[in-house]
Parts: sequence; structure tokens; C-alpha cells
Amino acid sequence: MTDTVKFLAQEATLTTASNCNTANVVRLVNTDNTTVSTITLKSGGSTIATFTLGTRDSGFGCVFVMKQPAETLEASGGTVKAVSVAYY
Repeated sequence: MTDTVKFLAQEATLTTASNCNTANVVRLVNTDNTTVSTITLKSGGSTIATFTLGTRDSGFGCVFVMKQPAETLEASGGTVKAVSVAYY
């Protein structure tokens, strides 16, 4: 994905399950440099996927996730920010 993104909502800390404003693409950023966060993608309460989001300075602390509008994202640690973005 390119470095140019169009933000569609306000960024929020991802602490509980959220569909991120029914987004299709969500930018996730770990704001902490010591805590690794586990991200869980769910649909209808069932886990579809889990992955680890690295620390802020690891080079793996920012990702873009493609999902269906009703699917939710959850993050451990309380250090992950989420915002819906447009395709570019």
C-alpha cells in the first residue's frame, strides 16, 4: 500500500471489539515501543484470524487491515490506535 491514505474517521484507541465505523480498510498503529499487541479479527463472534502487531519502532508497528464492514477488530495491551481509511 502506498504512503498516501485518506482518513475517513477519527483515530481511536482499540480496547474493545470495534468494526471501526464499518470500515473496509483500517490502519492500525501500536503507539508503544515495549508492548507487542495481539490483534483478533472476528465475524459474528467467531475468530477469523489473529496476528501480532510489533512495537512502534520495530518496523512492524503499523499495518493496514482489509476486512468486511461487519467484522470487528480487538487489540490486547491498550496501545493500538485504529482509524478507517479509503482505498488508494
